[in-house]
Amino acid sequence: MRRVSHSIASPKTSIVGPSLRASFARQFLVGTCVGGVLPASLDASERGLLRHHFNVLTPENCMKPGPIHPAPERFDFTASDALVSFAAEHEMPVVGHCLCWHQQSPDWMFEAGIGRQAALSQLRQHIHAVAGRYRGRILGWDVVNEAIADAGDALRDTPAAREIGPDFIERAFELAREADPNAELYYNDYNIERPAKRERTLSLLRRLLASGVRVDGVGIQGHWQLGEIPFDDIRAAIEAFAALGLKVMITELDLDVVERPDCSADISVQRAYAPAEDVYRDGLPAPIASQQAAAYARLFQLFGERPGAVSRVSFWGLHDGRSWLNTWPGKRTNHPLLFDRGCRPKAAFEAVLGVAGGAA
Repeated sequence: MRRVSHSIASPKTSIVGPSLRASFARQFLVGTCVGGVLPASLDASERGLLRHHFNVLTPENCMKPGPIHPAPERFDFTASDALVSFAAEHEMPVVGHCLCWHQQSPDWMFEAGIGRQAALSQLRQHIHAVAGRYRGRILGWDVVNEAIADAGDALRDTPAAREIGPDFIERAFELAREADPNAELYYNDYNIERPAKRERTLSLLRRLLASGVRVDGVGIQGHWQLGEIPFDDIRAAIEAFAALGLKVMITELDLDVVERPDCSADISVQRAYAPAEDVYRDGLPAPIASQQAAAYARLFQLFGERPGAVSRVSFWGLHDGRSWLNTWPGKRTNHPLLFDRGCRPKAAFEAVLGVAGGAA
């Protein structure tokens, strides 16, 4: 029989003991993403977990262009309004995610052939409507998401780039500043800690800053796979981005324990997992849980190495059962976060708290 650290059928538990938010209060904010219409989408244990451990919220999907602005004259603010109200009630700042992205974006916004002026007008309408609605209520916006190509040319070939031109990024940041002048403005992407993509990202950020575009921070997404975490590259990226005078954030942190075909976070990558490949459907084996704990501890040590460089660390999911990695890049049972499906702390949580204690 396999030894497991936690079973899939874990009962929900009450939330007690030390919190992440308090343990790292002198170093950085600790956040998570949440989905659905709050608070109805979370049960009592999940709400307790959220309030106890985290002090900043990111909407997982509801503020992305497609869900919030599905048609030119139609918006759906139901979930985003609920999230912002919930956060205000619990004194938790919100990071808006995201204003311009090539995925989960409506086809009409940058429809092929509409031309630069029409595409810019529609981007302006979108950003002013969404960021303007929450003006003064949002800590910061992921203004542009995943615009850097994984290889080759510096910018990804996207509908926005084709219709507006390569300066669509500058225009998006300018529009966000107009709509919500006091919110921080971020560029967010995956794999930008890796040397080649890091250099392309640094070139973009230097260009933006040199042209007078206000950029306040950069988000390293942190969708890493256990056993393949580029610790030295992460350290180098934090130092390089901080040297530009930017806030550095780890924005979508999780540690995948199931093999996947590539190391990106591109949701267009899909595959079918056979039942035999769903290796942890009955729970996470204790040796894998220990490896994950050691990796998380090493990451949090790294995040705190340069005081003030990392301003926020946000997990992409509240607990294992709420992780997107249960469905991407295919359906499988994953265990990538600090809490199991019963909201119970895993070995990784204890390891991360140990780092906080050492830092203190």
